[in-house]
Amino acid sequence: MRRNRALWASIIFVLVLVSASAIGFLGGGLRPTLGLDLQGGASVILTAPEGTPQDVMQQALENIRTRVDAFGVGEPDIALSGSTIEVQIPGSADATVRRRAADIYCLEGEDQIHGCSENEDDVRDVLESLEVQGRPSEVCVVDGDGENVECFTSRAQADTFLAGVQIGPKPSPSPSTSATPSASASPSPSVSPSASPSAGPSPAASAYCMTKPTGERIRCFGTRAKAQEAKDALEIEVTERSYCIVPAAPEPEVSPTPSPSASPGASSSPTPSASASPSASPSPSPATFAELDLSEAEAPPCDLATREAADDALDAIEIVHEEQRFCVVSSAGEELGCSVRRDQAVELQRQSGQERLLRVIGETARLEERSVREIVPVSDPRPITCGTPEETDLPRCSPEALEDEEVVYPGPSPAGQGFAKYVLGPVVISGQDFDSAGAVIDSQTGEWTVEFDLNGDGAERFADATTEAAAFRDPTGATNDPRNQIAIVVDRVIISSPGVNEPITGGIGVITGRFAEQEARDLATQLNAGALPVELTRQSVRTVSPTLGEESLRQGILAGAGGLILLFLYLLFYYRLLGVVAWLGMTIWAALAVALVSIAGEQFGYALSLAGVAGLVISLGITADSYIVFFERLKDEVRSGKSPRAAVQPAFARAYKTIVAADIVTGLAAGVLYLTAVSSVRGFALTLGVATLLDLFVVWFFKRPTVFLIAKSEKLVNLRGFGLTSGVAGEAAREGAGL
Repeated sequence: MRRNRALWASIIFVLVLVSASAIGFLGGGLRPTLGLDLQGGASVILTAPEGTPQDVMQQALENIRTRVDAFGVGEPDIALSGSTIEVQIPGSADATVRRRAADIYCLEGEDQIHGCSENEDDVRDVLESLEVQGRPSEVCVVDGDGENVECFTSRAQADTFLAGVQIGPKPSPSPSTSATPSASASPSPSVSPSASPSAGPSPAASAYCMTKPTGERIRCFGTRAKAQEAKDALEIEVTERSYCIVPAAPEPEVSPTPSPSASPGASSSPTPSASASPSASPSPSPATFAELDLSEAEAPPCDLATREAADDALDAIEIVHEEQRFCVVSSAGEELGCSVRRDQAVELQRQSGQERLLRVIGETARLEERSVREIVPVSDPRPITCGTPEETDLPRCSPEALEDEEVVYPGPSPAGQGFAKYVLGPVVISGQDFDSAGAVIDSQTGEWTVEFDLNGDGAERFADATTEAAAFRDPTGATNDPRNQIAIVVDRVIISSPGVNEPITGGIGVITGRFAEQEARDLATQLNAGALPVELTRQSVRTVSPTLGEESLRQGILAGAGGLILLFLYLLFYYRLLGVVAWLGMTIWAALAVALVSIAGEQFGYALSLAGVAGLVISLGITADSYIVFFERLKDEVRSGKSPRAAVQPAFARAYKTIVAADIVTGLAAGVLYLTAVSSVRGFALTLGVATLLDLFVVWFFKRPTVFLIAKSEKLVNLRGFGLTSGVAGEAAREGAGL
């Protein structure tokens, strides 16, 4: 009786587990996390140069994982094998737009949103601070006759151009072979002031020319004096002006203390006025654009042609109370962004798709900041450092090898058009020196920038470099020394080279580069994730549509269900009542296997792929073998003359040894396959191994006690045509009748 109670307890324990799994499936949201080939998605294989150290590859893998996580996609599978990284992103295209309730106030005008806040007063403060300002849209350098020499979009570019205009001799077509080499060879500076104009320049040049910073000639003159006079006549004029809506600059606060006038009479008069208005200091300062929610916001209108158009655009901006928002939610349930406009949410949904994700995860995005030493035209003979694809894989072109070297990188021309070559010093800071980065709108210019915070070591080096650069700043603005600039380099291309007005010692900086919104956000994502420590090449890209994934899943389920039904019919026909036990046992096994896969997906990020489904289907056959081994051993015991009740225990003892040995071999094979394979093959190995171990559990806790209890029931043993005797002894009886 006590033994029967233990057998029943084992069966009840298994049934409780199955019931809990069923409740989880039906009402608890327990579902397997589907892989790439079952729900659609993308797969990319990235390769590093041969011989890349394993620790470098491991760091690259972790940085890629951080970048993928920043997009909120569901359970990526990122595997490293040698110098190859495979990234599988299931369901990355499944982001949806969902409507949600909201209670916010937004600045809106002409179908554009300029910022939102839950506090209406903050939005009103910003609206009241907006004003129309004129700014040059075309600035030209003109000569003494009023002719345009070169035009730019900003005053700073024109200043840079004017400072770079040079005067030099125009070489004679037939070089002079003067008979007085001593004059030309003499380096003494005292010769030139005393020499006559005719004797000095005429042998060396036929004329003197003004040249642009790029080396292109502007105009030539007969003498240096005339060329210098023409250069002095160059001036900067604003030829076109545009108008922008910008926040008014905050008025400087007047402190009552800094007025130590020497006159006692003068000092006594301001004292009462300062003390008579104590209420001014505690009043809260007006809100600014930085305090609004600027996600998916657009800068106020700018570059308007007339003042009237700008005034009309400012009048059109108003405060709107929004009661709903449209949010983009990834397949993993992560919120990727919201907007009060559905069309903007749809655009964000498109931008969060696979193509952008695949582009961002494989970019090296190595950011460096280097001091500028010289800016030269593209015609300069100095080559671009590691400027060809063949060079990038060489050891001398690795980031570590170039870190302390002088380099030449391409960048935007200071003249505002085309490119120039920048001669840069060693790296000041790199991506690993960043603590955090974020994309924000500059409230003054309306352009997207990337703000960043540096760690301790990076902040110290950045302070030293900006202190050195600030020393080359010309307070008058007459010249623009390149050494006053710090170049911002991303993947060996200069995106910006701002001048340094004063040392930056707080460890906080801003990257400017005329970014589009998405470019700024992507750069911030890459900086937060860290630069990849090695150049990765995209070897292959594979995408699977959700429709194809659903079809694969449907076919996998049909294959499993079909195999289970055919197996049940075979076992029922051959083993009768024991066939029902086998079918119940495999159903329990299947429910627990799916529950384990679902739990693994939630807890460990395992995604069930089509190969994993294949592993489960094959494991179903292994489980069926376990039942057949037991039943055939039971037949052998009955044939030897034992009753079913007496035969069941020794039959199971001998069969279980065979089952354990077979499952251990299968489990070892699955383990070796998992450790040596990559991608979906590992999913096959994992499900095969786990399902094989689950087979041992079900055999011991369900099949063993169930068959033992049946063998103890005379009614079930001798049930006509279907009992235990019919299943295990029928064949022996038929063989005896044939004799």
